[in-house]
Amino acid sequence: MDKSWMGAYRTSETYVKGVAEFIKYAVHNYKISKHMDSVDTKKKKIRIPCACVKCVNHISHSVNVVDDHLFRNGIDQTYTNWNKHGETEEPPRSYIYEHNFDMDTSNIVDSTNMNTEMPIDAAETVEMVEAVEENFIGNPDKFRELIEDAEKPVYTRCHNFTKLSAIIQLLNLKSKYGVSDKCFTELLVLIKNILSEGNEMYSSTYEAKKAFKAMGSGYTKIHACVNNCILYRNEYTDLAACPTCGKSRRKVDEQKNKIYNNIPAKVLWYFPIIPRLKRLFQSKTTAKDLTWHATERKVDIGVLSHPTDSPAWAAIDDKYPDFASEPRNLRLGISADGVGVNRGNKNHSVWRVLTVIYNLSPWLCMKRKFIMLSLLISGTPGNDIDVFLAPFIDDLQLLFDIRVETYDAYAQEHFKLREVVLWTINDYPALGTLSGCPYSGFQGCVVCGEETHCIRLPESNKQSYAGHRRFLSYDHPFRRQKKAFNG
Repeated sequence: MDKSWMGAYRTSETYVKGVAEFIKYAVHNYKISKHMDSVDTKKKKIRIPCACVKCVNHISHSVNVVDDHLFRNGIDQTYTNWNKHGETEEPPRSYIYEHNFDMDTSNIVDSTNMNTEMPIDAAETVEMVEAVEENFIGNPDKFRELIEDAEKPVYTRCHNFTKLSAIIQLLNLKSKYGVSDKCFTELLVLIKNILSEGNEMYSSTYEAKKAFKAMGSGYTKIHACVNNCILYRNEYTDLAACPTCGKSRRKVDEQKNKIYNNIPAKVLWYFPIIPRLKRLFQSKTTAKDLTWHATERKVDIGVLSHPTDSPAWAAIDDKYPDFASEPRNLRLGISADGVGVNRGNKNHSVWRVLTVIYNLSPWLCMKRKFIMLSLLISGTPGNDIDVFLAPFIDDLQLLFDIRVETYDAYAQEHFKLREVVLWTINDYPALGTLSGCPYSGFQGCVVCGEETHCIRLPESNKQSYAGHRRFLSYDHPFRRQKKAFNG
């Protein structure tokens, strides 16, 4: 609808008086509820629910901020009973609702009446969906359907949750406590049966994940060569066999001489990192936490209390000052390792690659919700792990070089997001795999390489890596002990 008349109305004397009356009424009731009649309100900070069209009484602010929001955004026209500010019966006589316009506003009334029964978290959920609108380019019907789910109450006269916000909260609990898909489906069915007839609750985990995936939280299955030669992506997308080894893209049963056309020989599960990092900034709380290292951290000189105190962090700041100038740019750590998975009587290995965000405070960066699974590799990749890391590295390179426009919900502005990988986290065998070096045998040191000092012990048939004293300074006590022993 046309909102040009709203700006002019909010500067009128009538609106100014109405806002003053509203704030006076809200503060008076707040003082009564908190027993603050004898307290100086200038010394005691008061926070009241903001009734602007964006906060819709869901967020509390100081009196000055509420006053600013009401003039900047306008008051929620459907909020006629001030029950969030102490009113229990009929609304008071207010100048806000006694306006008289010399124009036809029937279309405005109709549009506002549509949102009368909208739950309190609808505005925030709609804002979250609109932030990922670019994911629906070419599919406007799906985007419209998701917006409707973000505004629709989960059941008639539900004032707390919309259809989409309810399932998001439930999926969050599923992830937090590791609930299985089967258990979660039965829980959804139970909730749907408990609620009143005609409710909008999802009835299966599949439907819930399908809606959530549309917002950019899904994964991509990429077919791989059974010998780890290539991934079937980019120029190899449509190939039926590997151009390097000639093996079929599909699963082959050599004993029965049968090809399963619907089953790939090997699969890589990739969870795109860019939409997930962008989605972090769509939460006001998380967006604020991502700048903790620059805004709230206490600097202890000479003490390593956070990765910002590390030489790696300082080296990035010195080499890329433009990167360091934006505190929202992300510093990441990559963890890769194999995990044994039992399938019946056979052992099966799966490699996973995790991403850790070090912008956060120490008590948050190692929380489960902020450790992102980025890659899941079937089998052991060995020295061909670079083939499977390719899509992940491409996205990281894109973020660093080209940058990605991201919306910051806390600052309420767009900015260009970048990232850098500070280090990798792995055990010694994984280090050898990632670096493409052997981690056992006569050249088992990834640092020394061919100069590894290795002796084969004939009695035990094991390798012994002796000669470590050569790395010590000549005046080290251990060297002097060796000379005394030999003397």
